[in-house]
Amino acid sequence: MNTIAVYPIYLLLLSPTIAFQYGHVGKRHASICRHHRLSENIISPSPLFANQDDENDAPNLDDDDWRSFRARLVLENKQGEQGASSSTTWAYDSGLIEPGSIILAKTEPDFCYFGLSQQYFHKAVLLVTYHSSEFTKGIILNRPTNLHLDDEDFIDESGEPFIKSDNALEDMNSWRIWFGGDVNGMYSDDPEIVCLHSIDSNLGKNLSEEIIKNIFLTNYEGARKLIDANEATSQDFWVFAGYCGWSAGQLLDELKHESWYMVSADSQTVWSELVRQRDEDDNDPRDAGLKTYSKLMQMIDKGHEAQELSESFADLTLKEWAAEAILFNSTVSEAVLAYEMNNTDVTREALLDEIMDSFSSKAGAIGSVDKIVKLAHDAKAGKLSGALLRGSSAQRSPFLLSDQKFHKALILLLQDEDAVSVGVMLNHPTTDTHPITLPNGNTLDIIIRYGGSFGIPGVVEQPIIFLHCKSQLRKLGIGESVNKHDDTGNIWICSEEQVKRSISEGHATPRDFMAVRGLSIWNKEADEIEGGILGEILMGNFEVVDPIRGPEIWCTLISQAQMSIDTLDRNCRLASEAWSVAGESVDTTLTQQCVYDSTVKVSELSDDALRYWQEAFLLGGVISAGKYTGFE
Repeated sequence: MNTIAVYPIYLLLLSPTIAFQYGHVGKRHASICRHHRLSENIISPSPLFANQDDENDAPNLDDDDWRSFRARLVLENKQGEQGASSSTTWAYDSGLIEPGSIILAKTEPDFCYFGLSQQYFHKAVLLVTYHSSEFTKGIILNRPTNLHLDDEDFIDESGEPFIKSDNALEDMNSWRIWFGGDVNGMYSDDPEIVCLHSIDSNLGKNLSEEIIKNIFLTNYEGARKLIDANEATSQDFWVFAGYCGWSAGQLLDELKHESWYMVSADSQTVWSELVRQRDEDDNDPRDAGLKTYSKLMQMIDKGHEAQELSESFADLTLKEWAAEAILFNSTVSEAVLAYEMNNTDVTREALLDEIMDSFSSKAGAIGSVDKIVKLAHDAKAGKLSGALLRGSSAQRSPFLLSDQKFHKALILLLQDEDAVSVGVMLNHPTTDTHPITLPNGNTLDIIIRYGGSFGIPGVVEQPIIFLHCKSQLRKLGIGESVNKHDDTGNIWICSEEQVKRSISEGHATPRDFMAVRGLSIWNKEADEIEGGILGEILMGNFEVVDPIRGPEIWCTLISQAQMSIDTLDRNCRLASEAWSVAGESVDTTLTQQCVYDSTVKVSELSDDALRYWQEAFLLGGVISAGKYTGFE
């Protein structure tokens, strides 16, 4: 069977309707969608429902009859409590994992998690397409994109358009894409595509799997065969790129932890929402399918939960995820297009100027190209070690949706070698302290700071890195410069024994030292110095700080206290002040970008995302969950 793919996602971002030719792709070609192998997804009965197949316990009904029978029982019970209803559509919280089940994400208790990571799961509506004792598979139904693909965008393994008939050549089909999930998704190296439809002809059934009554699943090849047989048009298919998967027992565990509602619903309810998503004129991908979620929650009598957390932090970050991941822009700046097509050096220098203007270090008057060349040479010679960096000052933080710990972070680069760049964050005090026992027997505590999420493999108790920024200690030779090529750096690294001796001899106090646990690591590709931290800098994720600002940054950070609920606000304020000291602030005279259909500024949402990360990962739980109001 042929493999189906489409043109690279970075080109698809340029326009909702793709008209690029294969020759434009060049070396950056990568497939975006891959066909779905029907043989790998034969639907098996759910173990949770298998006991109901016993003929001694139930009438001889097929699966669809069973679903309707269960629904009638539930509805009759509800009508007895609330009065009769004439509705022919139904949905109820069944708790059963089986093909055709609808999974609704609960707004609690994962409020913080889906706001900080995997935002596409927040208020998601999923259809289970396969379930066995070993694996469960589903697609997200309420994340429509505005991306439309033509037949010529789908290619086979040889890179040629997958066109099977003259009819397809004459009548080019347009396929709208839905984000189906993060596994083999739109941006993966090995994407997968499936199509939902309701074509119940003999050919349609032979080319498809019937998930539940009137809901069939096929692949692109099957959809094309139905079109070529004049039994359908491309508008009869809902095309999903990617899926969500759960290993054995994983989904059941998540149900026990109340992460999801497992819902049974009739096919008419599913189709009505998919049709509405397709046909509504004002259906913007940044709405992220919240209407569909609210309707299904209302149908299972949980509408109040969806409403209570409307415009919550997680709602807003979901919209920002949608703006970044499933909204495909119709225009792109001429400079970027010129750069992609390898145009003139003048255009390239203009782009480099824009990149370098984002650097917080303004010392010197050398040009942007010279700065990048110097950075590259320093990186190759290992001279970036000892550099102080800060998180991007861009209005829309690159760390809004992931790695929030790096938003407005202050990082000391410890090592920049051929394979990796290694650093530690300085601005995240934790709830822990490290005891220092002096020669006289007195014990003093030094706050442990969170340096990053990486540690030394196989080591249970991770080592602590001690730092100081005191000129007197440097003169006494306490420690050594992080940069082996330059011992004039402000921040030095030292041993625990040197810390003890300096304090006991009266040369320093515990407040003169930082104790950091954990590392931040950026890998490099083989033979590419553009990777690692240099690549992060050139992408605008981090900015180089002028070394002259180091002592003032240190003094601000050293005033932070051991992390607790009581010290959280003050620690956040001091970290923000230190970040501002490190470079020029965002130009507040510029028009502030707001979240789609909201008055909340994206820059403020980024600050609050960092705050939620600190609560969740440094304090052990979100204390500010609820309707979004922002922080003072």
